[in-house]
Amino acid sequence: MYTWKNVLLTGFALFAMLFGAGNLIFPPMLGKTLGDVWLTGTIAFILTGVGFPLLGIISTALSGKKDINEFADKVSPLFAKIFFIALILAIGPLLAIPRTGATAYEITFLHAGVSSSLYKYVYLVLYFGITLLFSLKANKVVDRIGSILTPILLAMLFIIIVKGVSSPLGVPVAGTILTPFKNGFIEGYQTMDTLASIVFAGVILKSIRGDRELSPKQEFSFLIQVSIIACLGLSIVYGGLSFIGASVSGMGSELGKTELLVYLTTTLLGKSGYAILGICVAGACLTTAIGLVATVADYFSKITSLSYEILAVLTTIVSFIFACFGVDVIVKIAVPVLVFLYPLAMALILLNVFQIQNHFVFKGTCLGAGLISFYEMLGVLGVQNEFLANIYSFLPFSSLGFAWLVPAVLGGVLFRLIKKN
Repeated sequence: MYTWKNVLLTGFALFAMLFGAGNLIFPPMLGKTLGDVWLTGTIAFILTGVGFPLLGIISTALSGKKDINEFADKVSPLFAKIFFIALILAIGPLLAIPRTGATAYEITFLHAGVSSSLYKYVYLVLYFGITLLFSLKANKVVDRIGSILTPILLAMLFIIIVKGVSSPLGVPVAGTILTPFKNGFIEGYQTMDTLASIVFAGVILKSIRGDRELSPKQEFSFLIQVSIIACLGLSIVYGGLSFIGASVSGMGSELGKTELLVYLTTTLLGKSGYAILGICVAGACLTTAIGLVATVADYFSKITSLSYEILAVLTTIVSFIFACFGVDVIVKIAVPVLVFLYPLAMALILLNVFQIQNHFVFKGTCLGAGLISFYEMLGVLGVQNEFLANIYSFLPFSSLGFAWLVPAVLGGVLFRLIKKN
């Protein structure tokens, strides 16, 4: 059995696992962009940034899958392999890892007045050098650093949120975004937590279970209660930061994502508060990068003939190159990739949550979701077609970011009927 103390402590542990310091740059900018409709967009952001990652963990617990490829192999083994290679690259050297380095640099140095290119390259070389060193050599130092810095970072965020909410920096003004829910929903893709939850679900579940002897029913109940606590914690952090961003929506100057976070921190806590926040964010980003490099190298060492060590080096080098472009460029590169991957990931999560076993339902659902997400990706890249645009405009829930939902359901039903007949 378990007690409420077990639930509370494990809930905080799950919150820490899902909480990414690099994600802090998105809610303030979301709030600033949306202005007086910040709450609508924030709810949507939390849905993709918190809700679906937790569903990913729950779906793995329900299905009892031991290998991540099992999550999608009912579509086809080839699809599963290609999908997870793309997913690992996205949360690895192409997007997430370089973003940790770029975020750490911009918050600690760039917006503190140290803007020389030389300093940037020196910082990133040291950052990724440390990342490679620790990813090659298992060491509990990283865990200990994380266990110290994360509580300090959360304490700083708590102070920022309380101060920013109790004494707002301004009043949210009318925004110009016509679809705030969709805007927040797609912005939540940038956390990449839904993609990461599929990869890390097994590790997270093992950590949650610990040494407890629980029946399947008790384990599921425990997981739900723990997830609620983690969800509330993340929602408070994201919601609070989004409101603070909305409070300065009347500010005319254009700021980048990291620049806005630095501005808000400095205004609310002064330079000393900003210095502490910068150190904690950099440390938390570093521990995340180390874990991701290890994950990428481990995954590809199993499906290629290359060794873990060589893959860790290659992953670090590619991450360094992309990190040099800066946060805003990385985010722009990420948008089309995530717009394509996320609907497929969410469709797979829902299929596994409802424990669908029929292979044809999997195939039809992913085909329906994939066609829409591919069209949306082309739209982000600037490729337009008037005929397809007219069809897309008639899709239910397209203004909410769920244009893929009905085609996915119809695809699953249609393929099920084809198989049945």
